Amino acid sequence: MKFSIVVIGMLAIVLLAASAKASADPLKNAFRQRIGNYDVEMTTEPKGPVAGSPTNILIRIAGVNGDDLVDVPITIRLVKDGEELQRTNPIIVPYGHYTHEYTFVQAGKYVMYVDLNDYSYSGETLTFTFFVNVAGPLDYLYIAAPSAAALAAGIAATLVFLKRKNKQVKLK
Repeated sequence: MKFSIVVIGMLAIVLLAASAKASADPLKNAFRQRIGNYDVEMTTEPKGPVAGSPTNILIRIAGVNGDDLVDVPITIRLVKDGEELQRTNPIIVPYGHYTHEYTFVQAGKYVMYVDLNDYSYSGETLTFTFFVNVAGPLDYLYIAAPSAAALAAGIAATLVFLKRKNKQVKLK
């Protein structure tokens, strides 16, 4: 009797897990925006772009139900300090995914606009806005050096504490 209850319970769990909603190929750690019937996701590889190194900008276009949309026309614009640095020709995004390679020349904050031509619903151009922070080649030193110093100070403090504690134990 107990065995059949366990089997029925396991089957119920498997069936519930199998019926969960799953979207098609979402991007990991991506920024997401929803306008109208569209979800647009954007992420970069590497996650933290560095000036002077090529960066892949990954874009996913899906419907609000999570399905990848096919043959959606977009234009990508990259802007820094109000100046447009790049504007692509119209791109037809196959199967909801597109990768755009770009090398950021300078460190700083960039704005990427994805202009989606909504021929299916409104007939208008929908603009999705994403921000990209680009580090300079030496910017990681400002993070790594203080982190290493804090770690070294923590280790030194721990060693001093343990040494004093051992002296007190020996004196007793």
